[in-house]
Amino acid sequence: MSVISVNAKELGQELAVWGVPHNYAVLFLEKSTVKNDRVALHPFFFNDTEHMTSQRHWLAVNAAYWSCVYREAESQYQQVEALAGVRSMYYIAGALGAGEIKALIQEWWRNTYELHRVPAPSHSAAPVPVSFH
Repeated sequence: MSVISVNAKELGQELAVWGVPHNYAVLFLEKSTVKNDRVALHPFFFNDTEHMTSQRHWLAVNAAYWSCVYREAESQYQQVEALAGVRSMYYIAGALGAGEIKALIQEWWRNTYELHRVPAPSHSAAPVPVSFH
């Protein structure tokens, strides 16, 4: 089993596209594992600050990360795993009332449809095995 990681430069560009403020991006990188130009999620990452508490920014950081994971996926299994990460951000954003992030993820989903062919976050991306009865 491999550790999930993404290209640091690509992640930086993606964080900018998602409108993540510089201080949130820096803190995310400090709390992640950065090695050989790759950024891996730390197994025990959490925001322990008292001043960087914007749900919008943390959701955007995570949506940016998981969209990079999807972009770098090299197998169908990795694509499904990444889509699950994006999907969870979509529903968490909705539950937290972060409509902007939910809308951005929905737009990302529409823009990447030709690649993943999953019509909506509420649909499963897991391949269904063929069974013969």
